[in-house]
Amino acid sequence: MSSKPLINLNAGDPDVEAPKCVKDAVMDAFKKGGNWTHYGGREIPMKFREAVVDYYKTFGPEYKVDNVLPTAGSSAALYVALATILDRGDEILMWEPSYSGHYSIMRNMGVKMSVAPLKEETGFHPDVDTLGEYVTPKTKGVIICNPNNPTGTVFTKDELKGIGDIAADHDMAIFSDEIYLHFIYDDNKFTSTASLGFQDRTINIMSFSKTFSMTGYRLGYVIVPSRYLEKASTVQRLTAARPATFVYAGGIAALRSDLSYVEERRKAYDKRRLYFCNAIDEIDGLQCKPFEGAFYAWFRIEDTDLGSVEFCDRLLKEENISIRPGKNFGLNIDGYVRVPLVRPVPELEKAVERIENFVKSL
Repeated sequence: MSSKPLINLNAGDPDVEAPKCVKDAVMDAFKKGGNWTHYGGREIPMKFREAVVDYYKTFGPEYKVDNVLPTAGSSAALYVALATILDRGDEILMWEPSYSGHYSIMRNMGVKMSVAPLKEETGFHPDVDTLGEYVTPKTKGVIICNPNNPTGTVFTKDELKGIGDIAADHDMAIFSDEIYLHFIYDDNKFTSTASLGFQDRTINIMSFSKTFSMTGYRLGYVIVPSRYLEKASTVQRLTAARPATFVYAGGIAALRSDLSYVEERRKAYDKRRLYFCNAIDEIDGLQCKPFEGAFYAWFRIEDTDLGSVEFCDRLLKEENISIRPGKNFGLNIDGYVRVPLVRPVPELEKAVERIENFVKSL
């Protein structure tokens, strides 16, 4: 084992605290007590839902407050969304590479995954023209992670329109995981799937964890169209997926803020993106291009002749850096690794130096 200090680049946990307005709001609510530290009744969640509706309409779609179901983080939001539509034995259309949590929850739900590839030669963008080949009569939904974790792909308006048309043709639900929507770079632009005429079949999965650096607060929500709302409300109630009452105050403060904090974070991630991806790409045997969105570097290691699991295991053992193997992000994926850029540039410089040392030693 290496005696060097651990550099943990495994999880996407931001290296900063939530905005001051969020922390102050939560502390004020906790100190007030009363409804803020009891069940809360209807008023407090209603204020949260109103803030969500006002926030999300900046991306196009307008919802009623009843369409918003608060959850204890995006993992709970994802489960509520999926369990609303899918039963054991159903099929879902998805992509690889994509968020590892999507695969684990499908396995546990007994849902069959029909997986279309995101290929490096197309910049990890979907081939919508061949997407219909992955749909069967048992396919009940399609899940989109936009921007995508781990590849950083920002789906284009035309791509989302094509996916939505296929969903409409086959009466499928659309699960739109949009938790990185503010972290977009260069000339790319986030488009809400629901804004393209698919609002009545799109369930949005949202979180405060990455946008506002609130991972430990466990706050998220789903926006559910009316056609699915009764079932979704039942799933939310039975799974007790709701957040702690006083945390709502932080969510309201975040959504009602001017979002300058979020823009500062985007700029910081952009600086890290340009440094890290270019530095890794200069290492013989590795290939890494700057990604379009989110904050994950996804780079190819195939030329090292190591599988992604062995690469990560040996990197941890020999250089004490923890990163995720690409094999975690698909059914047929290997030859890549994922690094969340949630550390400042000086620490990323140390990580690059150690990764280079490791690759040179092979």
